[in-house]
Amino acid sequence: MNCFRWWLAFVVVALGSAAPLTTIQDTLYTATGSRFSGVVTITWKSFDAPDSSNVTAQAYRLQVSNGILFVQLIPTTTAVTAASYMVQYSNIGGIRYSEVWVVPPSATPLRVRDVRLPPGAVITPGPPATTTIQISDVVGLPNALSLRPTMGTGFAVSRAAVLNAVGSVDGAVGNLTDCLHVDGNSGTCGVAVPALFVDAEIPSGAVNGSNVAFSLPNMPNPSNSVALSRNGLLLKQGLDYTLSSNSILFLTGAVPQTGDSLVASYRLGGSLPGVGFVDGENPSGTINGVNNLFTLTQSPNPAASLALFRSGVRLRAVADYTISGNSVTFVSGHVPQTGDIVQCYYRVAQ
Repeated sequence: MNCFRWWLAFVVVALGSAAPLTTIQDTLYTATGSRFSGVVTITWKSFDAPDSSNVTAQAYRLQVSNGILFVQLIPTTTAVTAASYMVQYSNIGGIRYSEVWVVPPSATPLRVRDVRLPPGAVITPGPPATTTIQISDVVGLPNALSLRPTMGTGFAVSRAAVLNAVGSVDGAVGNLTDCLHVDGNSGTCGVAVPALFVDAEIPSGAVNGSNVAFSLPNMPNPSNSVALSRNGLLLKQGLDYTLSSNSILFLTGAVPQTGDSLVASYRLGGSLPGVGFVDGENPSGTINGVNNLFTLTQSPNPAASLALFRSGVRLRAVADYTISGNSVTFVSGHVPQTGDIVQCYYRVAQ
């Protein structure tokens, strides 16, 4: 008899309601691993039970000893009106913590974790199965749905989504190896870049020691991008030759002789995103056979793009010079002498 009375103390009976009760049965522990002993206070506001019976607001105090929790409650997830239970745990030291329970119908006992509402969750009890809610019954829902894109006639699963002309969602059309463009079309990956460089081109003209006029098939753009070499030595524009459009005119003392080899490299009009070029620059610094430090107007990027020439002979990085930022330091034995011409080409980041 005493055992029966002890268990009865842990049961809440919803008198006057025919709604089946859900059993919550669990063993409670403290954070230290010991079993919880204290009082669990369950409160609720008035609500209509799943069978439409009226459940009045009430508070119920449940004594928990040695961690044993056993209570039966009317389900709230199927209640006609929104409902939940506020549960507070306390012991001799006062209220320790509280939580919200939402209780579903269940023929088998549930644990506390099955009914505990996670922090930040919203209580959304479902209506009875016999109730049908129309979209128009929910305030603001029609407008919210009208702002969302609809499924287009070209919609396909496992495809990139593309918005068509009316704002509906279609599936991207094309091969799986294609790239998708911002306009929704697909095609071969990569962007076709027009030819920007002419390399190792031989200017047309008689190499006979007297002819001074030569021409290139294309017009260099910019003109100072021309790197013209004679027998492997880089010539200096304005000192050894002049350039007008695609015509090269050699100056006295630099006219190609019979057997000489002329090779030209240059750029055409156009640009590469993020890449800039510096052509035919003369680094600043005194050329006197003593000064070994020279400065460029910009820092080559990458540094290996620097092509540095001394009196037409291309120098080697590390062996002949070192570069740090836009500073060039010549190695001993390679310091420019009085009368030398220092010229360079390189790329920069933009």
